[in-house]
Amino acid sequence: MISRPRGSSRGWGGGWSKSNIEPSIRRFPSPPPQVLLFVALLGVAFAGCVSDKVGDRGEIGAYQQTLADKGPQERVDTRGEDTSNPLGVLEPVSKPLEPPLGNVEIIEDTNTGKKLVRLTMEQAIVRTLANSPEIRVVSFDPAIAKTDITKAAASFDPVAFSRYDYEQDDNPRNSIFQPGRSDVRTAEAGVQQRVTTGAQWSFSYALTRSWDDLFGRTLSTRYEPLLVFQVKQPLWRDAWEQVNLAGVSVARLNYAVALSGFRQRAEEVSAQVIAAYWLLVQARRDLEIQRILLDQSITTLEKVRGRRGIDATAVQTKQAEASMKLREAFLVQTQKRMVDAQDALLGLMMAPDLNILTEIEIVPVTEPYLEAKELHTDELVAMAMENNPQVQQAHIAMKVADINVEVAENQYMPRLDLVASTRGTGIGEDRIEAHRSLEHDDFVSYAVGVVLEYPLGNRERAAELYKRRLERRKAISSLHSISDLIAVQVKEKMRKAQTNYAEIQVERQAAEAAEIQLQALQDTEEVREQLTPEFLLVKLQAQQDLAEARRSEARAIADYNIAIAELAQATGTVLELHRVQSALDKVIETDPAPESQEE
Repeated sequence: MISRPRGSSRGWGGGWSKSNIEPSIRRFPSPPPQVLLFVALLGVAFAGCVSDKVGDRGEIGAYQQTLADKGPQERVDTRGEDTSNPLGVLEPVSKPLEPPLGNVEIIEDTNTGKKLVRLTMEQAIVRTLANSPEIRVVSFDPAIAKTDITKAAASFDPVAFSRYDYEQDDNPRNSIFQPGRSDVRTAEAGVQQRVTTGAQWSFSYALTRSWDDLFGRTLSTRYEPLLVFQVKQPLWRDAWEQVNLAGVSVARLNYAVALSGFRQRAEEVSAQVIAAYWLLVQARRDLEIQRILLDQSITTLEKVRGRRGIDATAVQTKQAEASMKLREAFLVQTQKRMVDAQDALLGLMMAPDLNILTEIEIVPVTEPYLEAKELHTDELVAMAMENNPQVQQAHIAMKVADINVEVAENQYMPRLDLVASTRGTGIGEDRIEAHRSLEHDDFVSYAVGVVLEYPLGNRERAAELYKRRLERRKAISSLHSISDLIAVQVKEKMRKAQTNYAEIQVERQAAEAAEIQLQALQDTEEVREQLTPEFLLVKLQAQQDLAEARRSEARAIADYNIAIAELAQATGTVLELHRVQSALDKVIETDPAPESQEE
């Protein structure tokens, strides 16, 4: 410790004495150097604060934030606690939808009295993206992960501290060089901070008022102000930004994982609603085909009964009746599958106007895509490696593992810290005199040193380093495994789409051939002299074959459109599909105000 004698006119930070100050300057003295130092340190402190901003996350980030800001969907019984209305937790509150979403038009069938809704694919997707509980659940994950970034960055915020101590002693005095009674009061305030280099600094001001009954004390009551600046800078372990910002970097990467997981779930649900829509189209087409087939059976039965007195026997009549009943039973099953497909679509949307409690019949009006898509394996696989959320999450996990290895390597090093401090003190019989002494730098002390810590053996940190390196190897292997799996999926989905498209052409030709065959049989029936059981069987089978061919064509068309969505899901581009992109834009445009006032 080095101390400069009292009364020196200059010292650390500069100083002055009354004798060399002009009268005009004495009236407006410059700020003490300690004050300037304090202001400078505050500037450094606040400038060194680490930001918790995550930057622009694009459209998917805006979509996620929109859902998170809205909170849970408002339902008749949002918390499911109303025992008098057990269905309330399933029923969204009925209210007009935001203008970009728009309400669908509900019409009533004059023949059946049923309520019908003509629904486009885009209307189904936009309601799903805006209301799906599955997507809303994961929409909170990025927002939660974002708070971890703030928590990690907050460790670098400056901290103000203060204390006040009061101590009174009354001891038996056995020497004139020791006080018997004393009264000490200390007030201290300051600021401290941990910065990104690993350094920890503090700057404090303290004022002590002391009194004692020591014989010969010059000032029995005295004031002692104290300014202290301390800093400790690690040089090896815990040193520099790469290590100290690791927590913030990992938190940012975890946020990216959560956002990628949100995107993955949004794409999965979007692909599900696309598939549900086309399955509903197929189910309604199957129902239409089965009704036509049943009508053909009824017509055939009527013709057989009309020829009962001519050439139709009881065997032929029962044969036609049995065929009609079988087709009628199959119609019941087809109606059930159509309702199931509609409920699956409604369950995905869960919109206030269209949900699983809505008594309504959906009529899909979007025409299926029937053109061949030009597909190239290398381009699709490359697109998946860039956009697929699972591949992205594997890349992020590898980055986290790299950071953990860097931190572990740093922690394996010995500790070598540079410590330094400076202290300015003053003394006087009152506050003014004491602070004047402090301002003149009458008593300034300095200290500097290094602290070395070398762990013998260091097995704990060596094991941690080895563990982190193994985790990095595992993350790399996981990336390879997931990438290989996604590549296989992309190629499989691409072949499926190509196969379904080729199947459409074949099934269409088969349906045309079956229709020609049935028409030929019907034309022959008009000129036949006798209705034989063999001919009736061939006719009924031709009707069945035509229905099966038409159903197969409808299935192939639905499978082709579903395969396109599944291929987009494998490549991570579902949200870039035209109808999904348009629906997503509309959801983001809606008012993000919370739907419920409940926290």
